[in-house]
Amino acid sequence: MSATIESAPVAAMPDAPMKARIADAIPWLGWILFAVLIAVPMMGSSRYLVYLGTLLALQAALVTSLNIVMGYAGQFAMSHSAFYGFGAYASALLVTSLGVNFWLAVPLAMLAAGALAVVVGYPALRYTGGVHLALITFAFGELARLVIANWHSVTGGPMGMRVMYAPGSFFGVSLASAKGLYGLAAGMLLVCLCISILIRRSRFGRGLIAVREDETLASFLGVNVVGYKVAAYVVSSMLAAMVGCAYAPIMNFISPEMLSAQETISLIGVLMVGGIGTVAGPILGTLVFFGIPEALRVARLFRLVVLGVVIVLVVLFMPKGIAGVLRARMDRWKRGVVA
Repeated sequence: MSATIESAPVAAMPDAPMKARIADAIPWLGWILFAVLIAVPMMGSSRYLVYLGTLLALQAALVTSLNIVMGYAGQFAMSHSAFYGFGAYASALLVTSLGVNFWLAVPLAMLAAGALAVVVGYPALRYTGGVHLALITFAFGELARLVIANWHSVTGGPMGMRVMYAPGSFFGVSLASAKGLYGLAAGMLLVCLCISILIRRSRFGRGLIAVREDETLASFLGVNVVGYKVAAYVVSSMLAAMVGCAYAPIMNFISPEMLSAQETISLIGVLMVGGIGTVAGPILGTLVFFGIPEALRVARLFRLVVLGVVIVLVVLFMPKGIAGVLRARMDRWKRGVVA
């Protein structure tokens, strides 16, 4: 019996270093695969592939921006689609009504969204938070949608607004073509990803995670809890507005439905599926929820049904999402656990 007990670890040891090396290589392989996916629509000749890549890039950018306030800071904000629509309408009105250049309209719309986020977020996070934050931001989003739907002279009302302009060239590169617009969407995704990664690796990001895990303990450690939460909410909202600025010229049409709470709920579901609080989670969730139904030609009406089924399965079998499961498995391999 003693020989059997002593021989078991020896048999397992050669497999552990190999799996540790695989675990170290998986993140790099993931980034390479991501780069390939980004490049495919630009290299191919299929207009449908370019259109699909544009939609996926926009959605992944939007979910990545939501991950900053929900995944890192742990704040359940329901106004993300409202700022997304706000950015689309603000930039479109600046360009079409005031003649502002698109590349100037984007930062102006982001600054306006940031100021609005402070007005909404500070009292909600200073005096309430938790479920009250969800209710307050939900009410704000619905109020914004109703204002846009009823301001006929400016926004076109419930029928929406046609957007007939194209972004100006970017460092000499024209963005008027379908591939150029895809490049704009992919650029927005890369900006959101870079900001998300920088935040996660910074002192600010570590403070956000501390707030998410235990606000009381974080405050004892010297973290400005309210300031960190408001900052995360503002940054997340500004990035959502930035993505909305790209949505307007890409789709040539915007409507009040962009601001509906249903869109935010859909984004939250995508984030849960991919892995909330992870860098790769928004991209994985977007590919599962938007990419697979689109590839299978599932009508938009059934996407929420697909999302509901996927969320139930994820909650039951992968509560940390796809990225969370992969990260846990890689951590086990790095520790030398063969199973």
